[in-house]
Amino acid sequence: MTTRNLVLIVFSLVIFNACSKNNNSDNSPNNPGGNPTNNNSKPLLIDDLVLYTSDGAHRDVKMIKDFVTRNFPEYVNRFYYDQKTVTDHFISTKLEFIDNNKVKLKDTVMEIISKTDTEMLLSPMDSTNMPGKEGELFGHCMLLHNQVPQYNPYSICNKAGGNCKKYRKVYPIKISNGEYYLPILNYAVVSNCNIFYYNSAPMPNYLNKDLTNGLLRDKDSVIVQVARLQVGK
Repeated sequence: MTTRNLVLIVFSLVIFNACSKNNNSDNSPNNPGGNPTNNNSKPLLIDDLVLYTSDGAHRDVKMIKDFVTRNFPEYVNRFYYDQKTVTDHFISTKLEFIDNNKVKLKDTVMEIISKTDTEMLLSPMDSTNMPGKEGELFGHCMLLHNQVPQYNPYSICNKAGGNCKKYRKVYPIKISNGEYYLPILNYAVVSNCNIFYYNSAPMPNYLNKDLTNGLLRDKDSVIVQVARLQVGK
């Protein structure tokens, strides 16, 4: 058996201000919907934990945990097995509506580029370089990892017409019955390399539905945890 390379992508920024009590709200015309904040008082809602392979989707908890134990033994506890709600997640964030159709998310000012009754799309003011040659070492594996989230450099670039050198990141916020939710992904890829992705202060994103529509090759495996975190008002 060929030994796979292990690439660990871990964002070690952990936010510990779980005891913050700032729940003030300003319902001014320049602040539609008030000033939603999350002070870790809302549970993390686990919508799905699934192992995708070229032969389908697998949700057997033992199978998934065995897969993580085998490929990422040091990070087994980064996923929530057979759980629907998690209260000790330590994810704390603030979504602040400011003037000129902008919000501040995780201390970053973003433009509201789209808003409906069910979704709001945010984009930072500055552009980001497209992935460079540093990812070519791992080829398909790195490409697959980059495309697990729905809003990724390639999907955003393609929607803009393709052939991009830079792109503007896009972050979705779910809206349900007037409440705001951050869609949160935690995932790992096993292909010609192993990539584990964990972010203790995650930015919102959806799972890319094209993952099971041609992105996975033979012997590819992707485990994905899909969750939501309500941003309290």
